Amino acid sequence: MRELGQTVVMVTHDPVAASYADGVVLVADGRLVDTLAKPDPARIAEAMRLLGEVR
Repeated sequence: MRELGQTVVMVTHDPVAASYADGVVLVADGRLVDTLAKPDPARIAEAMRLLGEVR
């Protein structure tokens, strides 16, 4: 959507769906905990797994 000057915000727990984004923001308990630039599904899933262990 760059050519239209628009931003799309999607909320999901699906690493495959999230991997289509240019960047991923991980939020836990209403707080920003990590950001991932151009991630693949495996990297997102691992970050989510680690986040689950920390909580």
